[in-house]
Amino acid sequence: MIRIENLEKSYVNKLVIDKLNLELNKGMIYSLLGKNGVGKSTLINIIMDIIPTNAGNVFINDTPHNEITKEQKSKIGFIGENLAIIDELSGKDFLKFIGKIYGIANNILEKRINDLTSYFFENSDDINKSISGYSTGMRKKIAFCAAVIHTPEILILDEPFSGLDPLVANQMTAFLQQYKRDDRLIFISSHDLNYVEKIATHIGVLDNELLVFNASMEDFTHNGLNSLDNALLKILKPNDSELSKIDWL
Repeated sequence: MIRIENLEKSYVNKLVIDKLNLELNKGMIYSLLGKNGVGKSTLINIIMDIIPTNAGNVFINDTPHNEITKEQKSKIGFIGENLAIIDELSGKDFLKFIGKIYGIANNILEKRINDLTSYFFENSDDINKSISGYSTGMRKKIAFCAAVIHTPEILILDEPFSGLDPLVANQMTAFLQQYKRDDRLIFISSHDLNYVEKIATHIGVLDNELLVFNASMEDFTHNGLNSLDNALLKILKPNDSELSKIDWL
């Protein structure tokens, strides 16, 4: 569904991504891991044609990502670093607006709005309030509802669990587990390893401009012998001995 070939990206004189090759297929929940500032959001923004590449190609269903049609775009759901929501609208009116953009019939749209907001919002009155008064977690929830309301084939989520309390984050992981199908791709960038471990089928690790790991969750954790955080630490800091040098603890 998404194919990346020899991708390079730099800012001024700083190389961020170097000769990255990656293929993301139907049925995957692919989680991209790495330290802060390593280029995870940059890669997602390139896929979404928000920022340009310096070299290389990105294809979405075999079409160059910057040439996909309006119909092809309608099969993608996206949450970025900056949530694309409209503060002046209520949560419900915003979801209606998004549904109209995707041409969802009124009766279907009403049911999807009710289903999603009943699941994610404990207080039903919240969806009738202005988004401008929403907390960080509420803003993330309404953005997520907007990203899935048209049941996209490709769902791309940049840090979907950040700003959520544990209850809602677990609700989101359960939703994504149910949303996963053989004809859909879910691509996640996240630091929240506890939730990634529950849902990811495949793991990629970016470090020092390179994709240093790309395989199944089973390969990453050696069939569960390692926890996700220990497996990641072994890749990013295999010989970490800095703590032992602090002799005054």
